[in-house]
Amino acid sequence: MRPNKSGTCAALFLCVGVILPAATGQGVAPVGTGWEESCCQAIVVLAKDWSSSNGRMICLERGANGWMVHQSWTPVTLGRKGLGLGLGLHSDNLKGPLKEEGDKKAPAGIFRIEGGFGTVPLTLAAFPYVQTTVEDFWVDDPRSRFYNRLVRSDDATLRRDWRSAEVLRRSDGLYDYAIVIGHNREKFAIGRGSAIFMHAWSAPGVPTIGCTAMEKQEVLFLLKWLDLSKHPVLIQAPAELFPHLDISREIRVLLKSE
Repeated sequence: MRPNKSGTCAALFLCVGVILPAATGQGVAPVGTGWEESCCQAIVVLAKDWSSSNGRMICLERGANGWMVHQSWTPVTLGRKGLGLGLGLHSDNLKGPLKEEGDKKAPAGIFRIEGGFGTVPLTLAAFPYVQTTVEDFWVDDPRSRFYNRLVRSDDATLRRDWRSAEVLRRSDGLYDYAIVIGHNREKFAIGRGSAIFMHAWSAPGVPTIGCTAMEKQEVLFLLKWLDLSKHPVLIQAPAELFPHLDISREIRVLLKSE
């Protein structure tokens, strides 16, 4: 989530755009099952504490011999105000500050990875990706019935009902490649945060206003590695929360060895 908005420009008619798979679509495990039963790819982001605006990312993949490291630790930046508990695949009973709309915090927890988009064309064999146009937005107005959903401006039959939305076709390069994180999507609550992506940072160490950012080539690497049929997830947490997440001992041991 970045500060560029579509604002309140006059009389823009937009429609819901289905460029990414629905949360319960093909290649996605049903809500309510243990996420690790079907997951074979995990991006893990660890931060020092709830107020951290930076962290480390590692990529894990599960094969015939169990979980293994696919890509070792690399630096990332998080929300300017640190992290807050998001809504995802993790338990609702976790304790910590909550992620809310506009709080400049990145979501903590376990989240489905849904698909990719970007201003740069890209063909991927196993992961959905759409090149964005000037008509693509992500609604961040909690009062809208399209809150935390992609909308497009190529259907004049649908009048917009929001005052702000994230511009997805950016000219600054941050969204040249981006990955949609399923925070507040399957489990949903108005006002708990929207437009959570993984994308390029503006400069090393510069925090975001809610997303997870990194070198642009790292985003491209993730897009080429991710496979929707492997039910990928993002596990993102400060050190205090991580022991309480529903993660197998195998993953914990693997991370500790790294």
